Amino acid sequence: MDIATHLGRCDLFAGLGLDTIMLMAKRFEATSCAAGEAIFREGDRGDCFYVIARGEVAVYKGTGVSRRELVRLGAGDVFGEMALISNESRSATVIATVPTDLIKLNQENFTVLMDQNERFAQRVLRMISKRLQQSQDIATLDLLRAHQGLMISLSELAESRDKDTGAHLYRVRDYCTLLAKLMAQSPAFAGQIPSSFIDAIYYVSPLHDIGKVAIPDSILKKNGKLTEEEYAVIKTHTLVGAASLDTVLEYCDLEMFRMAKRLIKSHHECFDGSGYPEGLKGEAIPLEARIMTLADFYDALLSVRVYKEAYTHERVVEIIKEESGRKFDPRIVEIMLAHIDEFHAIHLEYRDKEKPAAAVG
Repeated sequence: MDIATHLGRCDLFAGLGLDTIMLMAKRFEATSCAAGEAIFREGDRGDCFYVIARGEVAVYKGTGVSRRELVRLGAGDVFGEMALISNESRSATVIATVPTDLIKLNQENFTVLMDQNERFAQRVLRMISKRLQQSQDIATLDLLRAHQGLMISLSELAESRDKDTGAHLYRVRDYCTLLAKLMAQSPAFAGQIPSSFIDAIYYVSPLHDIGKVAIPDSILKKNGKLTEEEYAVIKTHTLVGAASLDTVLEYCDLEMFRMAKRLIKSHHECFDGSGYPEGLKGEAIPLEARIMTLADFYDALLSVRVYKEAYTHERVVEIIKEESGRKFDPRIVEIMLAHIDEFHAIHLEYRDKEKPAAAVG
């Protein structure tokens, strides 16, 4: 089987260039299935990603009398990426309806291609986002918890174009969660932060910059000061990211996704009304966005970026004090500074890591 030719006919790979596709093809292997043969079953370990070269497969959900057919896929279609990225078990069963030729990619090689080819990684992001938006099965918090790995993976793909971000997603997630827990104990926020709020911000905070997928590299990676026009483009990532949640909410109107949309849209608003995209002021800014603004700013100042060196922790604390009441909700600043050693410990824990050793609930 000419693997490169079949990859070139698949939308996920088309347009990447012949030389690139030839190199990528070396990491795939060909396999075949007889009619009626299961390629994998619901609950199996997700260790391969598939491209259909010839034939047809049917995707089923459930078992026995409750089994239902979700979709049929043909030549050029792909499947199997969701479990591969989220490290969860297969969420459906896939069976060949006719003799079918497949090209498969294992976990290790999939990771290599994601890391080495930026355009491929971005296409995978869009594909997964579309499938997540179309899903009607995400209906409970427990299931969302089971898909934590997928949400992190989506966020990592959006961040993948900026090699300086490191463990930013994980640090920000833990800063937001710690802030929410501390605020829940504070009289200043009495009754405003139930346990469900803390759970939700833990899972959705890494999605805050997912809209950056729409920002051109020439602006996102610019090593220098942005022009006014370029800055205007950067600011659109809040609206683009928020809009990506609209389809999800059409199918699955959960508070967790509503929180995600508010946080993504408003995490660059400022307490004094000088932020964007809407110039919201004070408590008109959603609480989760006010938390994210402080957490994101704290981590950004402590981190190296293409346009700056990292600030010392002492200088970061000084700047946060200066911006209290202007950029940040002063009550949240007060709580953070009262426990600043705990936030600094999170920064130090992940400073030299790309990923945390274990999730922190």
